Amino acid sequence: MGIDEKERERAILDVTAELLLRHGYNKVTMSDVADAVGLNRRLVYLLFPSKDALIKALLLRELNIYAEVWNRYLDSDPLGGTVASVYRGLLAALKQLPLMAAMYTRDEQTFGKYLSRPGNFFASWPPDPGPTREYLQAMQEIGVVRQDINTRAMAFILDALAPSILAALSSHTKAPLEDSNRPDQPSFDELVETVAGLCECLLTPKAGANLEAGKAMMRRKIEEAQAQLTERSNQ
Repeated sequence: MGIDEKERERAILDVTAELLLRHGYNKVTMSDVADAVGLNRRLVYLLFPSKDALIKALLLRELNIYAEVWNRYLDSDPLGGTVASVYRGLLAALKQLPLMAAMYTRDEQTFGKYLSRPGNFFASWPPDPGPTREYLQAMQEIGVVRQDINTRAMAFILDALAPSILAALSSHTKAPLEDSNRPDQPSFDELVETVAGLCECLLTPKAGANLEAGKAMMRRKIEEAQAQLTERSNQ
């Protein structure tokens, strides 16, 4: 693929992301994309043979961007490698990437009928990097989580909190929370910091976490996820 073709592909994907977030899958057409990027529709079809092929390419790119943002956060956080840092980094990355947030929450307003399309991207992509209990057990084994923690119970608690966090995340991607209408609802940032604080207090060993081991594990998980994405993009 030549430089011009790569630039054209990037421009098409950028425009598609904007249109998808603004109008939703049901209303966006290939003609809309071609018009917005200033290309003949035939040129768009040469790169992406169908609307769903275009959406798949866009979502794969978004996941790669998400992994890169999360990786940078992991490196910049002084406490990177702890469970608290992982949650804070994951949610901070989602806040920066509205399309990824919509993917994570399977937002019907954004994806509409695509969610029920045979072979759609989400059919084989879980939003979670793995079962919470297995993740906590692995972190416990490398000295990032206290040895006396009941990982089964803690995983149940963290999973129970997820719907409230995702609801706040969904609200954030659409519009700021209306405090006047929901004075009892905390903001997305408040939830992120509170969950991270709970993880820090409850899970971090008193002598401190093995941060380098925690970072190494998360880097491996990110690399494995990116390798899977590369494999899927070539299918």
